[in-house]
Formats: sequence, C-alpha cells, structure tokens
Amino acid sequence: MNYKEIPKVELHCHLEACFREETVMEVGRSLGMDVPQDSARFRGEWLLSKPLENLQVALQRFVDIQKIWCSEEVIERMTFEACEYAVEQGIRIMEFRYAPDFIASGKPHLTFQKIHESILRGVGRASEFDIAIGLIGIVQKTLPLSDAQRTVEFLIQNADSFVALDFADKHTHELADYAPMVRKARDAGLRVTFHAGEEPVPSAPAEVRAAIEDLGADRIGHGIHIVNDESVMTLARNLGVALEVCPTSNWLTSSVPSTREHPIRRLIDAGVAVTINSDDPGLFGIDLCHEYELLHREHGFSIEDFDRSNDVAAAQSFIPLEIKQSVWPRKIESLQSR
Repeated sequence: MNYKEIPKVELHCHLEACFREETVMEVGRSLGMDVPQDSARFRGEWLLSKPLENLQVALQRFVDIQKIWCSEEVIERMTFEACEYAVEQGIRIMEFRYAPDFIASGKPHLTFQKIHESILRGVGRASEFDIAIGLIGIVQKTLPLSDAQRTVEFLIQNADSFVALDFADKHTHELADYAPMVRKARDAGLRVTFHAGEEPVPSAPAEVRAAIEDLGADRIGHGIHIVNDESVMTLARNLGVALEVCPTSNWLTSSVPSTREHPIRRLIDAGVAVTINSDDPGLFGIDLCHEYELLHREHGFSIEDFDRSNDVAAAQSFIPLEIKQSVWPRKIESLQSR
C-alpha cells in the first residue's frame, strides 16, 4: 500500500511541533543552544520516541522547541516547511493549530500579532500547492483566566484568518469558566475543539461530556477514553462530534499501553466519528503516513477504511466547504451536528 498516494485530511497537528530536524539544528546553533548536529543524537535527546511517565512529562519536551520559534523570519520559514510536509504526506486538507502564548513566552519582541502575521506569510507561500489550510488558535488551559481571555480576544480580532479555537493542556479551571469566552468566539464565527478524554483516568469520559454539553465542542482532541462509557459515545455519535485520534501520540504520552491496544477500532465500530492525525510529528519523529502504516499493520485498516475516515475528516474540517471541496477528490457530505 502506497500511503502517500492516499488523499488525506489532518485535523489535529500542532504547528510548533511540526518541524524539520535540520531546521531546528540550524536555528538552535544560531541561537547558541546545545543542539546535537547529528540525527541519531538529536532524536535521542530532543525528540519523544518512547513512552514517558504521563502526558505532563511529555509536554516538558516542548520547552526547547519553544525557543526555536524565535523570530518572525524563523516562524514564517518553519510554517512554510510545515505546509511542504503536508503536501509531501498527500494531505489535501490541513488544519494547523498553535498557541500564541506558547510561542511568545519569554520573547518580548514577538507580539501575538507579529507571530500570527508571520504564520500567515508562511501559509501564503504555500498557496501554489493543491491544499486547503486552516488555522486553529489554542487557548492553554494552564493560563490564568485573564490571560485565556486575552488570547480569545486576539483570536476573535483575527477571526477572518482562524477557523476555530482549541483548549489544550492540563485542566486548571472549571470548564464553565470558559463558557463566556466560547460564546463570544462562536458569535465571531469561530468553531470549537477541545482536548479532553486523552488520559486513562476515571474522569475522562466526563471531561468529554462536559466539553460537548457545557461548551458545545464541535470536535474533541483525542477523546479516546470515551470508549469506557457507552453514554458518552452515544452522545458524540448522535451529535456528530468527531474525535481527533492520534495513535502514536497516545502511546508516547502513556494514554494507551501500546499502539496495538489502541481503542480506535472499538470507537469506529461503536459508530463514533473518528479521524486519523499525527499530533506532533516533528517532536515524535513520525509523519502522518507512519500512522497509516501502523493502523494497516496493527489494526487491519484497508484503503476503504482510510477513505471513510478521511471523508469524515473532510466533512468535520472547519475550513469553509467551498475551499476544502476544491481540493478534495470526493463530494464532501455533511454530518449531523448541533
């Protein structure tokens, strides 16, 4: 099976962790950072290639990568390279998400607006490619609510160049605290996705239910542990809320014991809308085709399975229909949604 030839949709990819290792080596060296200059050592010291204790430990690997996104020029370059990566993977519809607060932290010369305009320039350079690209703005759930509000206001002010907002990272507030922000974002035309149900904890299904019922989430980032609660699977299925599933990521963050034991098949068999994604391909040293090979080898996915999942993802993409349909080889059928 030639995985690159399969037309693909990717809905869950963090821009900051979608990078070429050669670029990180080069930029890191220019910053005086101790970045290994050979691939084997770089992968061993900078990438996340084996399971860590939990999701929070895994998130610490982002610290060094954050420093690399250091200037408007570098941000534009790395964004364009991420677009090139998507084309190389056979991706026709691509949604990149990024956290303005994350990139800007410790860099007073980089305002949210400068970061965003640099990313837009990088995306603009990819306009020659046969691909539809959308941007999702991340609100970090670890931020004080006042900072989260500031980020949401920025996304609303730039709603013409974002398709949605996402809430990511560890929960530190009640979900109800975000409800006024979500309402304002929706009024500005933004859709909503929400990281929830990723970690193997008893509260995982309840997190997903709250994201759907209290915040009206259109999609769920990960959400795999609703497999343990039939009522939440029914809720997601009835409302057409898709899961943005990332198999290797779930293994590396110790959210599942192994990729072979991933519940993706059980979720699909239960009628849940499931999409296939890479999450942080640069940081994990993988690509989206790797996920396809893994699902074919370990879960018996066929071309028909991949096409079905991609058609679901195309329908669930927040990019305007006329734009995504112009690059998608099949008619995009709308799914039931709120």
